[in-house]
Amino acid sequence: MARLMMRSLLVGLCLSLTLRFGALFCCALLVPGPMILADDTKPAAPMSDAERAVKTIPTKIAGTYRGGELIEMRVKDRKAYIVRPTGTVDPRKRWLWEFPYWLGINDGFGSLQHRNYVERALAAGFHVAGVDVGPSCASPAAAKVCQEFYERLVAEYGLNKRARIMGQSHGGLIAYGWAFRNPTCVERIAGICPATDFRSWPTLPNVVNFPEKGLDYGLTLEELSRRVPEFNPVDNLAPLAKAGVKILHIHGDKDELVPMDANSTNLASRYRELNGSAEIVVLEGLGHGGKVLYESEPLIKFLLGE
Repeated sequence: MARLMMRSLLVGLCLSLTLRFGALFCCALLVPGPMILADDTKPAAPMSDAERAVKTIPTKIAGTYRGGELIEMRVKDRKAYIVRPTGTVDPRKRWLWEFPYWLGINDGFGSLQHRNYVERALAAGFHVAGVDVGPSCASPAAAKVCQEFYERLVAEYGLNKRARIMGQSHGGLIAYGWAFRNPTCVERIAGICPATDFRSWPTLPNVVNFPEKGLDYGLTLEELSRRVPEFNPVDNLAPLAKAGVKILHIHGDKDELVPMDANSTNLASRYRELNGSAEIVVLEGLGHGGKVLYESEPLIKFLLGE
C-alpha cells in the first residue's frame, strides 16, 4: 500500500508537470519502452513511471538562458535561485515567481520546461525566481520559507514589492498558500491547471502525508478536517481581492487529475463574488498536460502586461 501511495504521489506531482510534448510524451512515460545505449548494441532496462518522475525533480540548480544569468541561492537550507536579465532591466524591477520552483530551471533530464515563459520574461526585463518547498500543499510552514525568500529578493536585488506569480498543478496550492497570507506582496497570479482546493487534489489524507517534515501542517487528519477553512486556498480569497490581485488561469476542461470545475472554475466564481478580477482560459478537450500549457499567449500577455 505504501509503495502504491508513493507511486501515485510521484506520478501525480511529477508526471503531470512534465508533459511538455503532449500526449506522445505522456504515453512514453506511462508505457516505458527500452532505452538504447550510445553504441546501439545493448538495450538498457526501461525506466518505470515512478523512476522517471523522481528523476524529473532536479537535485541541483542549473540552467542556461537566452538573455539571462542564473544565480543560485539558499533559503532556510532550501534550494533557490534568481535569473537576472542580462539586457535592459524593467525600470520597475518586476519579476515572475515560479511554483513549483524547478519549472524555471533544468529538470532532472536537463529540460527547462518553462523556457518559453522564462525567456519571454527576461526579454521584457523581468527577473525570474523560485524556491524549493516541495509538495507542501499550502502549509503555513512553506509559506514562511517563501516569505523569507521574497524578503531577501526585495532587499538584496531591489525587486518590485508586488510579485507576479505562476503556479502550475500542485504549485497552485503553494502559490496561493503564500499569496493569501501575504496579499500586499502580490500583484497578479497566473495558474496553469492549478490545484487550488486541496480537498479536490491531493485530498485531505494526502495533505497530511505529502509534505516533508518541517514543511508539513503538523496536524492529524482529524485536526486538519476541522480547520480546512483556515488553510484551504480557495476558502481564503478575500485578502487577495481586497489587495486588488488579478488572477488568470488556463485549464483543460478534461483534466481528471486536477479537475477544472473544482479548482479554477470554483475559485474564479468565488473571487468574482468578492469583486475580484479572475479569468479562465478554457482549453477544450485537454487533460492534465500538453504543449499548449507551455505556449499560452494569453498567459504571457497577462504575466508581462501593464
